[in-house]
Amino acid sequence: MEDDAAMIKSQVLIYDADCRLCAILARWLSKADVLHRITWTPYQNLEVPPSGLSWDDLKRSAYLVGIGQQHFEGFYAFRMLTVRIPLLTPLAPVFWFPGMSVIGAALYRWVARNRYRFFGCT
Repeated sequence: MEDDAAMIKSQVLIYDADCRLCAILARWLSKADVLHRITWTPYQNLEVPPSGLSWDDLKRSAYLVGIGQQHFEGFYAFRMLTVRIPLLTPLAPVFWFPGMSVIGAALYRWVARNRYRFFGCT
């Protein structure tokens, strides 16, 4: 049980604080994280990227890192949040529905590519 608690506290969602949409979502999701299972960190606050990731990776997509040395990118990061944050659990069936990873990942990539155009910078 202690190892589980340590693993939970070591999870970090890295996002783009210059993106208005990203900053708003991170703020909202951090409030939903009432058990404080995730650390919310803008990539701009990091001194070096996490192992296995580059600055370009972090500019392109949000990442959930620190889960068994795995990195979850974009849609997959948000899908993992639905099982890590109890208030998001009602969304889990949608994110984990068969085939949703194809649709969700494509939609995430499109929004990520166009986020500054549609939502602006902070």
